[in-house]
Amino acid sequence: MKKTILFTLTAFAILASAPAQADQKVTHTFSATLPRGEVRKVVVEVPAGSVTIRNGSAQTLAVTGVASRDFEGSRERTWAQKVVNASSVDIYASGDEAIIRRRFGPDADSFRARKFTSFSITIDVPAGTDVDVRTSYGEVNMSGLFGRVSSDLRAGEIHFATPRSAVKELNATCRAGEVHADLGDETVHRTGLFPGRTHYYNASGTSTVDLHVTAGEIHIELTR
Repeated sequence: MKKTILFTLTAFAILASAPAQADQKVTHTFSATLPRGEVRKVVVEVPAGSVTIRNGSAQTLAVTGVASRDFEGSRERTWAQKVVNASSVDIYASGDEAIIRRRFGPDADSFRARKFTSFSITIDVPAGTDVDVRTSYGEVNMSGLFGRVSSDLRAGEIHFATPRSAVKELNATCRAGEVHADLGDETVHRTGLFPGRTHYYNASGTSTVDLHVTAGEIHIELTR
């Protein structure tokens, strides 16, 4: 069973890091802000990469990050730098939701450019904001006070920390991998294929948290 899990995760790691055989890496930093206004929910539509979400200003949503990609040899460097310079994210409001998506300018508007450009972003949201993370591959890190939380990775890791008193209900599942949860009064460790659901309920809490990884790991800490 462990061999099957390791094979699945290793296969993903090889695919996800395919361009890492290159010689060097170019990067581009970016940032974007949006007044909170009527926004109550943030939707992250970045399909792959590293996503960190934390509490920030009560009045503003903010995203900072780095676009990067590997290149092979000096002849490709100029092109690769143009690609990442044209890669960033947009954040815009749609009703009571804020949507965060990748943005590619003309120099990054090709399949090759989009496919192998990596994103690492940090999102600052007001405390109590609902968050829907639609990242499929990579790593999601969340720490703070949130409303309703949803994250469903196909492969990667989720790290989630929040005050125990704030959580009304928490569900964490994976198909192949590990779930480790410090629930305050109980520590849960589940590993293997279909290791079962980790569940926490607190009638006095307010937030609902649903975390799932198809292949990978979930780490939860409910702080006092």
